[in-house]
Amino acid sequence: MKKVLLPIFVLVLIACSSRKENKTIPQADVPKALQDNKESSLISISKRSSYDRDLVEELYKEKMKSTPVLQEIEALIDKLNDAEADSLEIYKDFKAKNQQYYNAAGSHLSSIKDSLLKKEIQSVIGRNTLTYNYKISGLNALVSNLNSKSVSVDDRHTILMILISLGMMNEYQDKNLPSSKPIEAVITNYNSLIQKMDSVINKNKRT
Repeated sequence: MKKVLLPIFVLVLIACSSRKENKTIPQADVPKALQDNKESSLISISKRSSYDRDLVEELYKEKMKSTPVLQEIEALIDKLNDAEADSLEIYKDFKAKNQQYYNAAGSHLSSIKDSLLKKEIQSVIGRNTLTYNYKISGLNALVSNLNSKSVSVDDRHTILMILISLGMMNEYQDKNLPSSKPIEAVITNYNSLIQKMDSVINKNKRT
């Protein structure tokens, strides 16, 4: 029995050694986001909250830190987002106040008991509403155009993150494809172990 245990023990040691050797092989040019010992402290660019790591965003941000043109793009996006919010603030406040007024006017209109007077004032308010809609139509068109530009930038930002991170993944795959030797070594050891066990089993079948 001791003669059997000794080769098995040796095989286990060889397998463990192969696994340890495989883990200690230095990875070539591995981005921090893909390193096993990485302490994830990267902030989500899109401000989305998620319990899962987003390697697209992490890789893109890592690349951005060393790429001036990407830094410039991100800075411009931030500035435009702030400028957009500022430019729409007065517009939204103006529309909200007008909507509040017409809602209140409609509420007061409903309290008028004289049907003829009520219909007359309703007509006045209706004409005024049409005039207001005409006045703000130009601004509404500009805001619609602004929203479409913002959506277009968001789409391109997503595409940019995917393509940049995909290039990094391709490089990682090309340079860090794991060696097959540790796995092949373990398979060889398993084959040796199976042969040893079969040998002992066959001997014991004859007893």
